[in-house]
Amino acid sequence: MLATNGYTAALVERFQGSIVPLRGQVAMLRAGGAMPAEGLATTYSFIYDGGYEYMISRPRGSTCEGDVIMGGGLAKAADGGTSEYGTTDDTAVNETVSAYLRGTARRYFGDNWGADDPEGTIRREWTGIMGYTPDGRPFVGEMPGDPGLWVCCAFAGHGMVSSWVCARAVVEMMQGRDGPGLRAWFPDCFRLREERLRKKFRGRPHAVASQIDESNGAAQGQGGDESPAPTPPFIS
Repeated sequence: MLATNGYTAALVERFQGSIVPLRGQVAMLRAGGAMPAEGLATTYSFIYDGGYEYMISRPRGSTCEGDVIMGGGLAKAADGGTSEYGTTDDTAVNETVSAYLRGTARRYFGDNWGADDPEGTIRREWTGIMGYTPDGRPFVGEMPGDPGLWVCCAFAGHGMVSSWVCARAVVEMMQGRDGPGLRAWFPDCFRLREERLRKKFRGRPHAVASQIDESNGAAQGQGGDESPAPTPPFIS
């Protein structure tokens, strides 16, 4: 069983180009003086052309209650985030993304943020390695042409939402219970099939990376260019 997400291509060569690691980044912000001490009532997504951030606040009674967790900012990297594809080092942060995330609180909340905490806005920053597929959906099931090798990985940053039910589904498959009951609730588009495995990653489906002019290596603008993103380096 491979439940190795962004690291899977290092273990099975057939996944080279089909599962690509991508380093994501998160900042934990001490809440400003005007923010509710018990935390915000809901989560938020901030979506813009080419990228997005997501925000979660620590609830009442939790460690660091009221703190704001802000993740994303990949598109704000100097190269549009291209260099973060193929990266498996989660011991460091991208300094450009770091600077951007540090400013998100006041950017989004304005005066509603209030004065910064006397100990500083940033409590902690970290990175994590995600696994991306060409269509943005996980690979779940038995490896085509390799009976007995099972896969449950590549959740494109949404593993906390879908990995639990995907694990349940793959166990059902492994135990020979891949019948109408499973098919009634498990998304067919998540299943690992040969035709999905043959596709190669050309950029996140929901974001546009900077285009590369291969004649001179210059990055082209984001936005109207519909051509595929440059093929990133893959883990080996």
